[in-house]
Amino acid sequence: MKIYWVLIGLLLSACSSLQPVFKDTPITDITYGQSSDNLESYKNSVVRWGGVIVGVENTKNASLLQVIYYPLDYYGRPQLNEINKRYFVIHSKELLDRQDYTAEREITVLGVINGDTEQIIGNNKNIRVPLIDSTAIHLWPINYRNDYFGHCPSCYFRQLFW
Repeated sequence: MKIYWVLIGLLLSACSSLQPVFKDTPITDITYGQSSDNLESYKNSVVRWGGVIVGVENTKNASLLQVIYYPLDYYGRPQLNEINKRYFVIHSKELLDRQDYTAEREITVLGVINGDTEQIIGNNKNIRVPLIDSTAIHLWPINYRNDYFGHCPSCYFRQLFW
């Protein structure tokens, strides 16, 4: 009987598909609202944020991703169940492929708040948004929410028991 509990535990733990760096790095639990209210006091804080990509801009040595912010669930996935018009920008020292990092893709980033930057949103409206220097970026698979098992087989078992 004990072996069944061990197997169930292993199956349930297999759902977390974020890279180990996301789990092993100590982060500061800072919400978007907290950072936008007093960005200077949170500068250089390590955060794990996520959302949906709006656009990507590649420069000579880096990429900038404009993202609509959504809070993350326990597994680090953006929670898309709320209406949201809060933005942030991810600065990546790597050049990101524009074919992969397209609009409407879900993303989770681990990085450091490095102040803010001005962005043009919508109909040429300039706003200041938080700037995150990325340590790690997780691009969620397309349609992972529509898979039968959620995004992994063990999620099916979790749904049976919870």
